[in-house]
Amino acid sequence: MNAAARYACHLSRDALVRRVRRRDADTAALAAALGARHAHDLASLLNRLGLAELREIAAAERLALAEDVEPGAAREALWHHGARLEAGGDAHLGSALQPVPHVIAGSLRHLAPPRGAHPPAPRWPRPVPPPAPAAPPADEPDSVDELLAAADRALGVRLGARGRDKGAWGARAAALLGVVERGAGEPDWRGDVELKTVPVAPDARGWWRVTEDPAVSMVDGSPLGKLQRVLWLARASLPGGDATFVAWYLLEWDDVVSRLVARDLHTRPKGGAGSTARGWYLHKRFFADAGLLAALNGPAPGRAAPVAPPAAPAEVAA
Repeated sequence: MNAAARYACHLSRDALVRRVRRRDADTAALAAALGARHAHDLASLLNRLGLAELREIAAAERLALAEDVEPGAAREALWHHGARLEAGGDAHLGSALQPVPHVIAGSLRHLAPPRGAHPPAPRWPRPVPPPAPAAPPADEPDSVDELLAAADRALGVRLGARGRDKGAWGARAAALLGVVERGAGEPDWRGDVELKTVPVAPDARGWWRVTEDPAVSMVDGSPLGKLQRVLWLARASLPGGDATFVAWYLLEWDDVVSRLVARDLHTRPKGGAGSTARGWYLHKRFFADAGLLAALNGPAPGRAAPVAPPAAPAEVAA
């Protein structure tokens, strides 16, 4: 039994037409087409359905949803229900056969395991570090290990208000790590490691998500050269316009990263109103599939049924 195919059969014809974008087939054929499209990814089907459609499926499955249920919780309940139907129980939940998605910002997300180095976390999701004094090295780091040690010391340092300069926090990151900004097109640290900040924020449940597509380079730059070895610094906003780094993530180029970059690298306008400049950006989904979100949120939920969500970090502005 395939849960996506079963769920598709519970949708109204109007809902099926909207999803399949065909009117020249009968309802059964539309349901079969939608089920086949999502046969191997139940989460993707549920993410594309609105709350009314989710309730429609739950009612047909005799699955009780709270009157005030939010879409993310409805998707989570239906995913677990469908996974149990497929496996005949919950024995495989949390295993490689049935990895359990996180619910982040109302959507189900399968987070790829970390591919890069990252600091240990005291708990999941990773908490905002307590305030730390700035302690940049006296000289530029001589090795990647020294660079990562400086990144460790930068976690929790309050960065201050950014102001109107969008590059201010990137410059602050370079200063905290002792990296000399040479202004060339090569990666920041000795032409070997690019430093990039990526904005993150907790959702209502406290799970970290990437909030914007981060810039990589100007459109006439060399984005692939910048992405061969990147030290990503996850930056969270704090009340009063302040910010801090909650984690670092060193990602090295390989076949998987190459495929993800080919999918997610795109251009768009860069600069303020009236600017004609364009830049290269990475789509937010890159960080779910490249392992950074797992380094922030921890392993996928285990075999247990959904439990009360973790509290959001109190200091962070969502």
